Amino acid sequence: MRNTLICTVGTSLFGNLKNTQEETFKQAFEEKNWQKLTLLLLDKENTNRICGAEINSIARICEKKFLSSLERLIFLVSDTEDGKQTGEILKLYYNNSRNKLQFKNVICRELQGLRDDDVKSFKQQGLKSLVREISTEAEKFSPEQIAINATGGYKAQISFAGMIGQALGIPVYYLFERFSEVIELPPQPVALDLAFWLNNYPLFEFLETEQIIAKSEIKNMLAEIMSELEIKKLLDGDYIKSLIDEELIDEIVHVTLSAMGVLFNKRSRLEFAKQETTLLSLIPQDNTELQKKQIHLRDDHGKDKLQAFAEDICGSPYVKKIINSLPFNPKQTNPIRRTKPNGIIEFVITWTDQGLGLCIQTTGRNLAETNTIAIHLKEKYSK
Repeated sequence: MRNTLICTVGTSLFGNLKNTQEETFKQAFEEKNWQKLTLLLLDKENTNRICGAEINSIARICEKKFLSSLERLIFLVSDTEDGKQTGEILKLYYNNSRNKLQFKNVICRELQGLRDDDVKSFKQQGLKSLVREISTEAEKFSPEQIAINATGGYKAQISFAGMIGQALGIPVYYLFERFSEVIELPPQPVALDLAFWLNNYPLFEFLETEQIIAKSEIKNMLAEIMSELEIKKLLDGDYIKSLIDEELIDEIVHVTLSAMGVLFNKRSRLEFAKQETTLLSLIPQDNTELQKKQIHLRDDHGKDKLQAFAEDICGSPYVKKIINSLPFNPKQTNPIRRTKPNGIIEFVITWTDQGLGLCIQTTGRNLAETNTIAIHLKEKYSK
């Protein structure tokens, strides 16, 4: 049942109100009386041009019955005053009981960095915010419940919303200004190489968590599992170049995920969730009885908590033994600190103040298998 509509929002409504010759609208707009303005808009047909692209397109989408019910309406507004105020009016409009297309839940979210006066911010923050908001909804509910209305907003935003929808399996609709019918945007090619993601899972998660990091630090992290030649091949390859951006800060090269990189990571997570059972079935299991699995821990503060967690995680058939406890990592936010091709996973119990952790020997026979187990353990044993 498709019951959630995510709408990109532009400022066509504000443009129409600024240029209208209708005195009542003009006065309410100049006074910023959004309540009165909402009531005036409700007196108009929702296909009337003055209502703006968002209201017009939502009317057509509902008319075509692309939604089975009007459960959730999410407006994604730009990081500008006009954008925020447009969102405020739209929220009032679809919350009003007089609206025959009233939604049960209307939410307005600001896309940080999505503004037309800062190209760098638009590219590095705005488009990523767009990816994260839509991906979060897909992860929380499911792509089958969601539709995207990409009629409003900047042209680059509309195009990218179409790409996000295609990547996540969500239909994307658009109302052309000169037409009265909504069309579904055709799919755009977004490559997905799940094996590449699995082999480099810690790198993508690290970049998404840290946002931006010195390239030298990335190389140091990879040096523990790759040769210098392999690192160079990875970071200089055409595939990774489309997923990361480089920026010079204080004469030091820094790396960040591009908007496409964030989308690739989000889409790969969703695809992994679909294939997790199949992928795990290809990895050998350890049939050693739980009581006989070795647990070695240093005699440090927090050993009791580590012992309890070690016994718990040893219940997984993919865990062979606990090699040792890790030094404290209080700033670690991702439980998976490091993985190695020989099946070793460094797992940090991030919900402890000290950042207690374990070095775990798993049944993974290569990096892809070890990372598959790492994601599985993270999902099953993290609080």
